[in-house]
Amino acid sequence: MARFSSTGSIIPRGYLRPKSRRRHIFLLALLLLFSIAYFLHSSSSSSSPSSAHAVSEFAWLEHHMNSPFPSLTKLISNTSFDWNSVPYKYPPPFPLRHLPLPINSSPSLPPIQHHFPPESRAARKLRESRRQQVKKVFIKNWNSYRTLAWKKDALLPISGGYKDQFSGWAATLIDSLDTLWIMGLRREFDEAVDAVADIDFGTVKEGSGRVNTFETNIRYLGGLLGAYDLSQREFLLIKAKEVGDLLFAGFNTATRMPVDFIDFERAKEGKEGLEVEESVVSASPGTLTLEMTRLAQVTGDMKYYDAAARVMDVFERGQNRTKIPGLWPVYVSMARQDVVTSGNQFGVAGGADSLYEYLPKMYALTEGMETRYESMSRAFLEAADEKLFYRPMVPGNEDVLMIGTADVIVDTDGKEEMVLNPESEHLGCFLGGVYGLGGRLFGRLEWVENQGVKITRGCVYAYRAMPTGMMPERYNMVPCPSRDDASCRWNEEVWEREKKKRLEWKQHLPKGFTTAKDPRYILRPEAIESVFVMWRITGRQEFQEAAWDMFTAVSNGTETEFANAAVLDVTKAEYPLPKEDYMEVRVLLTLTRYDAGFKQ
Repeated sequence: MARFSSTGSIIPRGYLRPKSRRRHIFLLALLLLFSIAYFLHSSSSSSSPSSAHAVSEFAWLEHHMNSPFPSLTKLISNTSFDWNSVPYKYPPPFPLRHLPLPINSSPSLPPIQHHFPPESRAARKLRESRRQQVKKVFIKNWNSYRTLAWKKDALLPISGGYKDQFSGWAATLIDSLDTLWIMGLRREFDEAVDAVADIDFGTVKEGSGRVNTFETNIRYLGGLLGAYDLSQREFLLIKAKEVGDLLFAGFNTATRMPVDFIDFERAKEGKEGLEVEESVVSASPGTLTLEMTRLAQVTGDMKYYDAAARVMDVFERGQNRTKIPGLWPVYVSMARQDVVTSGNQFGVAGGADSLYEYLPKMYALTEGMETRYESMSRAFLEAADEKLFYRPMVPGNEDVLMIGTADVIVDTDGKEEMVLNPESEHLGCFLGGVYGLGGRLFGRLEWVENQGVKITRGCVYAYRAMPTGMMPERYNMVPCPSRDDASCRWNEEVWEREKKKRLEWKQHLPKGFTTAKDPRYILRPEAIESVFVMWRITGRQEFQEAAWDMFTAVSNGTETEFANAAVLDVTKAEYPLPKEDYMEVRVLLTLTRYDAGFKQ
């Protein structure tokens, strides 16, 4: 997800710098870690820990983390197979497609971030206090992982065991690299980079002969590239290329469309090729562009960009021919290259989310040279707003938006009709930030206020409405007839009537909610990510305070002896909350979202 900085900040290679001539953008961190902006904002009242002069905290951090490099023996990759040596049955067509290059060096993208004034002494003191609390939670989690689950995918936060659910390549370690760097934990970062050398992307955990393309891309390739862009440790790029070559082997199909799961041994052989699955969720093939494009940028090898670009050709051709033009069905068929007639369910949350999330970020990553990402972004942002969002009827009449789904059904006369399903899920909360980013990138400033702010406030509302301060995974509310104030006033009778239609309604649910179909909180980061982005874009303190409330509720409600665990039911404030011995790999990152987003 995108890195933002205020005017005057010192920004490293790969950061979004709207007013700089050095425009090489790396927006993968907007998918992976909004907390990348941890030390970015420079204010006139700030000074580094080692200097009496007012300098950028990031400048201090970059010096602390990157200079000098550790004087260790040159790292050697522990790999048992060279994925670049696979003899493909279906090699990529030549010539390879190349990234479009800027016509000149002048900035081509508009400013994204709010212009922040100097920070007051009181504000700085409060922020520093909160930052230390966030860092304390992270360090506890990291130390438990280091002691109890080192080089495993995930720590089990209640039992203290571990789990390898993402091929056994130390997902938590790789996903946490950039957080370690951002927090200035030099010793821990150096140790983690050394540990990356032992990861063998030529073998997969015992009992599993398949590798998930989507997870491998976002967790391993994205994690390594993010850490490389921050630290410039060349060894991380070597490992990223290993993962990229592994993923590239997943395109060895007759249509050059990627498989959803890579048959490890068959992929190594190469000569037989792979077979694309008949049906997959749209996010799986649609979430390869940022990482593969960035890998092409930093290595100069266009095969990665070419592979992902061909997938997006399919999505681009079909976008305006679906049953809801601008949106794609949640399920698509890459085997038939059908993203038009493959399904009747439409949504922008689970199963589809990152397909849409990546579109405006690809436009920024390619500095606006890939113009199709503007048109594709505009089309989906307009369609989603028209077809999927609703204003809920709530007791305080707050003007917020919730994200639903839509089903296209055929009536008795054979006519197709779109039906809104007002079921919202935490995964959709990323959209607030995307509308904010898209509004600034594409000159649609009304998207910032009318969608970005209101969607983000809707997710914040769902957190605060629950007695635990945490949002359920999935829930329903009552849609108002329209979004204007006059037609969206609280009506007790309507709520009573609507809740009786839902078998999942429970007596203890807050007013306005008709279900909490999945009452868990499984340490999702999407909501607080959008809160961060809207703070950076608007500068409004409401988002800073909302994020602190969210962090406090999450850190307290999910805490265990070793780390933080998923909560089984956030709709009841019965402490200690019932928990599951599971911690999403990115919980270490989730728990840093407050401080990272609100470093001024």
